[in-house]
Amino acid sequence: MSIEITNISKTFGRYCVLKEINLHLVTGELVALLGPSGCGKTTLLRIVAGLDRSDPGSGTIRFYDKDVVGQSPRERRVGFVFQHYTLFRHMTVFENIAFGLRMRRPRLREAVIREKVYELLQLIQMEPLARRHPYQLSGGQSQRVALARALAVEPRILLLDEPFGALDAKVRQQLRQWLRHLHDEIRVTSLLVTHDQEEALEVADRIVVLNEGRVEQMGTPTEVFNNPVSEFVMRFFGHVNLFHGRLEGERPIIGHDVKDPIPIWVRPHELEIETSANDGLSAQAMVVHVFEAGALIRVELRGRAGQIWFADMTHENYHALSLNLGQHVHVRPRQYRVFPKTGPEKTSSRVSPMAAEAVC
Repeated sequence: MSIEITNISKTFGRYCVLKEINLHLVTGELVALLGPSGCGKTTLLRIVAGLDRSDPGSGTIRFYDKDVVGQSPRERRVGFVFQHYTLFRHMTVFENIAFGLRMRRPRLREAVIREKVYELLQLIQMEPLARRHPYQLSGGQSQRVALARALAVEPRILLLDEPFGALDAKVRQQLRQWLRHLHDEIRVTSLLVTHDQEEALEVADRIVVLNEGRVEQMGTPTEVFNNPVSEFVMRFFGHVNLFHGRLEGERPIIGHDVKDPIPIWVRPHELEIETSANDGLSAQAMVVHVFEAGALIRVELRGRAGQIWFADMTHENYHALSLNLGQHVHVRPRQYRVFPKTGPEKTSSRVSPMAAEAVC
């Protein structure tokens, strides 16, 4: 293992920020720490870096089987990329990247420094801009320089704290793709903090979802998206529809008239719209809005009890249905999930929609 975090906790006064965190990073993988603001992502990253300390006696952090809890960030050899670039404004791009190399002891020869810097400039595709100053760069270019500066010291671990958070959506998307390709090339073990679900899904080898200082779920992007272990994880990854019903064995009965209802969760792309009730297994709804821009069309629906649901479909399917605002339709989940209310095992149930009966 590159990083092994065992039973790490952190409190500020009476507030517990991290609660017995256990996490393993395999050599060369990129892991995303994902969660809402205040869940402990950045605190954990700073503890891994050595910028903050965990609670005394709360656990251990090991890099390549060596305990680093008492070591400084320099001794741990971590590279850190912050959200706000933190480039030296009086230095050129070249000198910013060379800064860490010039601080090394014993001091490197100037020819070695120049060779290393130009290798990194080539890696980040910014060789022509070596003599520019930060004020002459775009946000995306500045962040690439910040990443090159972190890589210059050949860190054992690369830590990224919301590195694209200050950039506009288009630049963020471009840099996410660039970072993924760059990581595939250099394979430095990396830990990325983000609250952007799309960013984590696109960039990471594995995702760690944090909730109120605890690990809610850990797995590949496919695992956490398709097999969420809790309602929190289900809701955190984009839009989700909530139905209320009950289970008879594995057969869910959905509708506002159900006695003692339980939550049943359906993603928009898993909800099917029908213009008529074919077999009594669908719930009634009315079309209230249609969002036609984009690769998929999103239809906003209102249930009989005022619930708001969303369905995603292709343009071809939408035009084949010939939907109109105010039209009464029926919705049928192609796939859905039910989570237990209590108990330590937060596993999800994925139920076949053919076993559903609507009582709306």
